[in-house]
Amino acid sequence: MRREGEATTLMTTGTVMIGGIIVNDSAQTLEDVVPIARVADDYEVFVVRDDSPLRDMNDLIEAWEDDPGAVAVGGGSLGGTDHLLAGLAAQSQGLDPTDVNYIPFAGGAQALTSLLSGSIDVGVSGYNEFSDQVETGSLRVLGVSAHERVTGLEDHPTLPEQGVDAVLPNWRGFMAPPGITEEERAELTAIVEEMVATPEWQDTLERNRWDDTFQSGPEFEAFLKDEITRITDVTKDLGLS
Repeated sequence: MRREGEATTLMTTGTVMIGGIIVNDSAQTLEDVVPIARVADDYEVFVVRDDSPLRDMNDLIEAWEDDPGAVAVGGGSLGGTDHLLAGLAAQSQGLDPTDVNYIPFAGGAQALTSLLSGSIDVGVSGYNEFSDQVETGSLRVLGVSAHERVTGLEDHPTLPEQGVDAVLPNWRGFMAPPGITEEERAELTAIVEEMVATPEWQDTLERNRWDDTFQSGPEFEAFLKDEITRITDVTKDLGLS
């Protein structure tokens, strides 16, 4: 790697990168870099236009059961968090996740445009991609991909409370290049710990409706190992790896 040994460099990463690495069969993986810290979880939402006949996740599941190909679901790239969540939601109901008519876009903004124009029926992404339209009433949230209702999103039901066992936060964290010393790793971890203790970071969490899920050291390493295994299994179920 070109940045090997550079203790002045950090990479931001998360759930979406794990899926991308697996789907693209990348020669480099997150196991090749040095875990520093996980700092927050950003939850995904299913949304529809306000005039959609789909009123909740049960309606979406019924539509999938009738004809999964008839419901165009749009989100980010193949293998990304949006795609994985759509597949998990279908799979939780005994449906074949490969039957979901998933339309990949370069990002949430493109999915939003297609949803508002009627090119797709359902959008999947982080809440902040859709927040303005939800708050003005042009879009409606069907469900949030969290175990419990999220602070700031208390009005919107989670997927599990609607019988859909699909919880998939897009966690965010930092990695360092390989080849740094343990002392350098400890210093980088201390910098991130100092950052998350600031009022500015707490404001960032609240403003973006992120959960504080800080982890570092062995705890983060164990989480990352489990997460790579879990996302690998999901991509296999979706026929992507």
